[in-house]
Amino acid sequence: MTQPVCIITEDLSLPLDEGIKNFAHSLLQAWPPEIPVLGLSVHPRGTTNGSNVVSLDSNRLFLSYRLWEELRSFKPEIICYVPSASATVFSFLRSQLLKLYRPRARVVMVSLQPRRYGWLSRHLIRLLAPDVVFVQHKEVAKQLISLGCHAQLIPSGVDLEKFTPVPPNRKTELRTEYGLEPETFTVLHVGHIKRERNVQSLIHIRQELAAQVIVVGSTFPGQDEGLLSELREQGITVFDQYLPDIEHIYQLADCYVFPVISHQACIGAPLSVLEAMACNLPVVTLRYGDLPTTFEQGDGFFYAEGPEELPKSVAQTVWLNGCETREMVTPYSWRNIARLLLGQIELDG
Repeated sequence: MTQPVCIITEDLSLPLDEGIKNFAHSLLQAWPPEIPVLGLSVHPRGTTNGSNVVSLDSNRLFLSYRLWEELRSFKPEIICYVPSASATVFSFLRSQLLKLYRPRARVVMVSLQPRRYGWLSRHLIRLLAPDVVFVQHKEVAKQLISLGCHAQLIPSGVDLEKFTPVPPNRKTELRTEYGLEPETFTVLHVGHIKRERNVQSLIHIRQELAAQVIVVGSTFPGQDEGLLSELREQGITVFDQYLPDIEHIYQLADCYVFPVISHQACIGAPLSVLEAMACNLPVVTLRYGDLPTTFEQGDGFFYAEGPEELPKSVAQTVWLNGCETREMVTPYSWRNIARLLLGQIELDG
């Protein structure tokens, strides 16, 4: 199959430091070479990267002659819209407009976070549903199916060539390079520094285990400066600038912790968890999103039953004899995610 594919999202600009943007960009790069792919960034906040990415301006509803012109010129058979606000009623409206721009194309939406709908929105969605809506929560799929959508589950992917394990001596070298204690047990979390992500619970891990705790934040707007200061005051090392070699931070860690509770604070299948697993790190997480249906506990993957259980679960990883998290995540390469999406579209066509 060589049908052209167009990936559309609001922002594909650098740096790639936000989950939905990162998902869209990774999906854009994942297709086999024989498939022509175009990325359209319709509200970029900066410069984009890649010869197959076009930046353009559009209004909120995608009413844009330039957008229509790009689609007319490229002639995609599949239009994949990854809305930065996930599946709002306006996202459904934009999907319908994309269908009007290119009636012969299969228009699909990828919604990475759940949304709530009022009476009017529920009725509008029945009229505006694209050909397929891909989601990351089973309950969201059930909700959208009840509204007349053709909903399918899609996991996140990971770059298995970039995120790789390293031997102990390399961990020590990397810690020294980044100004960290080379011999101290090191716990990592990557994500926005916001209280709704429950990042503050990492303070208890630092206090109870005397571990070296690292948080890699984001340059994306909305960081909680008060929380950032609190973390640093409690002895947590915070990197709040973009790190182009983020894989080094995973590789220098001994354990990855994902403390997020709110489904509105992160995408359903967190990219950082998969990246940590690709580096063969032990992972401690709450039962967030679709993780429990994707990964079973064991082989270095631990579920804590609540934030108060996180230190105890992390302590189990200190003397862990063997870890197989990379093997668990190997099926989730971005190329496989693109194949899965393509297969579902063909099946539903």
